[in-house]
Amino acid sequence: MYSFILWDASPEIFSIMGFPLVWYGLLFATAFLIGMQLMAWMYKKEGKNPRDIESLIIYILIGTVVGARLGHCFFYERAYFLAHPLEILNLRGGGLASHGGAIGIFIALLLFWRKHPNPGYLYLLDRMVIGVAIGGCLIRFGNLMNSEIIGKPTDAPTAFMFVHGIESSITNNFGVLVHDVTLRKVDTVLKVQGVAVNPIEVTLHMSSLGNGNVNDLLNGGIKEALKNSPDYYEEGKYLVPDELQFSESTNEAGKKTILFTLYGVGRHPAQLYESLSCLLLFFVLLAMYMAHDGNVPQGRTFGWFIVILFSLRFAYEYLKENQVSFEDSMNFNMGQLLSIPMVLIGLFILIRSYKPKGAIS
Repeated sequence: MYSFILWDASPEIFSIMGFPLVWYGLLFATAFLIGMQLMAWMYKKEGKNPRDIESLIIYILIGTVVGARLGHCFFYERAYFLAHPLEILNLRGGGLASHGGAIGIFIALLLFWRKHPNPGYLYLLDRMVIGVAIGGCLIRFGNLMNSEIIGKPTDAPTAFMFVHGIESSITNNFGVLVHDVTLRKVDTVLKVQGVAVNPIEVTLHMSSLGNGNVNDLLNGGIKEALKNSPDYYEEGKYLVPDELQFSESTNEAGKKTILFTLYGVGRHPAQLYESLSCLLLFFVLLAMYMAHDGNVPQGRTFGWFIVILFSLRFAYEYLKENQVSFEDSMNFNMGQLLSIPMVLIGLFILIRSYKPKGAIS
C-alpha cells in the first residue's frame, strides 16, 4: 500500500541571538540576486551599460515587496487592513500576493523607464521576466518550506502531509514538560472524515509528570492545543481523534516516552507544482532568448511569460485551498479573477509581437 509524503520541514534554518534566518527570506533574496546577475549578463551581451542594473533591481525590489503586500491587503483582507492600516507594515505577520507583486513590478519598471528611457519599456520587461521566472520558482519553494498555500485533499501517491504544525503546537504550549517530539508515518492510507489520511505516530519524550496524569495531559491539554492550532482548524492539515489513545514507558531516570496517533491529510503540493512550472518556464524563456541571440521581437518573451504563467495559475487554483473565506462562495476565486486580465494583456502583447516588423513601440 502506498503512502503520502510526510512534510515536516521547519521554516527556520537557524537562529542567531533570537533572530531566525528563514528559508522564505533566503530564497526571496536569492531570487533577486539571480535576477540581477541575469540582467547584467544580458546587458553586457547586448553591449549596454550594466551599471544601470543596480538601480533597476532596487526599483524592482521595492515594487515587488510593496505591490505584493498591498495586493494581499486589498485583494484578500481589505476590510481588516482598512480598519487597521498600520498592520500593513507588519511584514512579519505574513501576507504577500503574487498578482500585487506583478503590478508593483510593472509600475516600478515604468518609473525606472521614465528616468532611463533608453532602452525601452518592453525591452526591460522582456528581459526582466526571465529572472522573474526563476524567482517565482524559488519563492514558491519558500512557500513549500513554510507549509503554506497548500492544495486540496487528494489520495494521489504524490500527496504531501503538511505536519509541521503538530510539533510546534506541542512544544509552544508544553515545552517545559516535552523536550522532544518525533513524527513517523504509518505506510497505509485510510479514509477518516471522508478524506484520505496516513496515520502519524507522535512520540513525546518528557520529564516525569510527578503526580500528573498522562491521559489528562494528552486528552486535556495537548489535544486542545492541537485542535486550537491554525494548522488544524483553518487549514485542516491534520486530523485529531476524539480521544487520543496512547502507550507510555518510563526509563530508569524517570523520564517518560509517550506514543499516540494523529492523521495526516494527503494534499496536493500546489507550491511545488508552481515552483517546477516556473523553473520549466525559465528554461523555455532563456532558450528563446538564446535562440534569437538576444534579439527576440519586442514583447514576445514578456507575452509568453504572462500568458503561460497566469494560465497555469488559473488552472492550479482548482487544486488549492482558498486563501480567505469569502472565496468559498465565488465561482472563480480571487487568484483566478486576477489572472484573467493578466492573460488578456499578455495575449494582446504577444499577438502584436508576431505582426510584420515584430516590434511594439
